[in-house]
Amino acid sequence: MNAWEFRAGIPHRKSYVFFWGWVFIVTTTLVLILKREVDMSIPSNNTTASGEPAPEDEELELGVVESYTVLYKIMKLKPVHYMIAILLTGKLAFAATDGMTSLKLIAMGIPKDRLASIAVFLTPMQILLPWMIGKWTAGPRPLNIFLLAFPYRIFIGGVFAALIWWTPHFQLPDGKFEYSVYFVWISGYMFHQLATYSMFVSMMAFIAQISDPRIGGTYMTMLNTLNNLGGNWPVTVVLAVTDWFTYKDCVVKGSKDVLYACNTKVLADQCAAGGDVCEVAIDGYFISVAACSVIGILWYKVFFNKLKYLQKIPRAQWRVFPSRAVAN
Repeated sequence: MNAWEFRAGIPHRKSYVFFWGWVFIVTTTLVLILKREVDMSIPSNNTTASGEPAPEDEELELGVVESYTVLYKIMKLKPVHYMIAILLTGKLAFAATDGMTSLKLIAMGIPKDRLASIAVFLTPMQILLPWMIGKWTAGPRPLNIFLLAFPYRIFIGGVFAALIWWTPHFQLPDGKFEYSVYFVWISGYMFHQLATYSMFVSMMAFIAQISDPRIGGTYMTMLNTLNNLGGNWPVTVVLAVTDWFTYKDCVVKGSKDVLYACNTKVLADQCAAGGDVCEVAIDGYFISVAACSVIGILWYKVFFNKLKYLQKIPRAQWRVFPSRAVAN
């Protein structure tokens, strides 16, 4: 197999990795050679006679114990309390869509390699979006993009649920799907990426702005960790409870006659052993998406003004070690 092998017009995984590996090597090398950083920050008034930053504005070098002590002080700040609540709960609205959609497609019979190949079409978009969105998040109100993208992403979750319902209707007798199905899903994921990256870049820009410069690495790492945790635990919970909303019936094979419910594995195995079929009567996926969307709408209503407020408060209120100029 050569490095550029294609299968049905779609590049093989090896070709895909080979191509983008060289793209990353070339682009990072060009950045190293051609790019020069320009400090656009507002100069600090706290400087020494030689023009160097005053000691209270320099980044601290902390040990393990000192780092955890500083983390404790960060978490005691009142604005951080609101930020923790936002980061840990904000992505619950999208948990069902983000965590279950691909699993539903695989269960329908879409091959994993075809599903993974969607990333080929999304990669250019993932490269361009942060650069494009960054222009809108560079100002003092980066979370405005987050607030605009949040309801749009909820809407995309409803669109995905509709596509999940629609997809099986286009399955061919041999179990495969028409190419139009893949085109529709690629388009859907492109719009999904637009919302996802808008929220991500917006939140990262805000975190970068509010982090105390003296402990910037520790501050940003903590908030990013909470942001990642807020995206993972809702998916775990939704995956665990979705089966509670799913109802299956044991149906006589080749007919619509329902014999009994087969919601447990024991009953499902019993149904299959008798030559019958355990079919899904009510799919918990749609209930989970609807429930998460309702929670998201309520969350948006509760935290909308709070997010606006967090952008307006002075950046000094986010600091653990106020500078002398602020203290005075």
